[in-house]
Amino acid sequence: MKKTIIIISLLFCSQSIFAQLEKGMKSIGLSSGLTLSKSNNESNSTTPNGTNITLNNIQKNTGYSIAPTFSYFLSSKFAIGLSIGYSGYSNTTDYQNYNNNILNNNHTKTTSGGVNIAPFIKYYIPLSDQVFFYFRGGIGAGISNGKTSGYADNTTLDAFGNSTFTNRTGKYGPNKTNTFSTSIGINPGILFMPTKKIGIELYTGNLIGYNYREDKTEYANGANSTKSTQSGIQFLNFNTLNVGTGVYYFF
Repeated sequence: MKKTIIIISLLFCSQSIFAQLEKGMKSIGLSSGLTLSKSNNESNSTTPNGTNITLNNIQKNTGYSIAPTFSYFLSSKFAIGLSIGYSGYSNTTDYQNYNNNILNNNHTKTTSGGVNIAPFIKYYIPLSDQVFFYFRGGIGAGISNGKTSGYADNTTLDAFGNSTFTNRTGKYGPNKTNTFSTSIGINPGILFMPTKKIGIELYTGNLIGYNYREDKTEYANGANSTKSTQSGIQFLNFNTLNVGTGVYYFF
């Protein structure tokens, strides 16, 4: 048993020692990303007899992506590639306001999902035989479909802040939104190759990027529709909650 473990360890080490990137090498793999954020803003109001009421305004965002990826190495430092994947997000917002013994609650939820395609180029800087730092420059385009729904209710409070009656005052949706988006960006990452065939990536959001987005919304009541666009340049748009990972096979 000990001899077997030693032999396996030696084979693994020999694979690791010679792990390197070469001209003509190809890789296939799967990359994924996850973005999480939450904000909670509290404020205080006072009932007629002086009882304090704490109001919570909460917003939660979850984004995810998964994409098969192919790369071809033009040299030991440059690679070009293409990823085609699926991404989506969910946003919930809860807003409270207190006025004249009435506590107003508003809840909104938006979900969306769609496909995207992104050609890219990578420049690798070797840190060791197994670890490489890289910059990735890419152009992405995607289409997605989403929906938004929500409700509002009013709660009557007594002088001590206790609920006496709740009335659902409004409900809307789902409003449907079709989105087209494009982006250009540069982001950093790390590639670790435990063997010469397997690579594991960890990357962050963009150091610099440009984004364009166009939304077309049809409202549930069928009365009208709207169109909006957003665009802008972003700098240093990355943090510990905006990271992605990838696992690749090199051949």
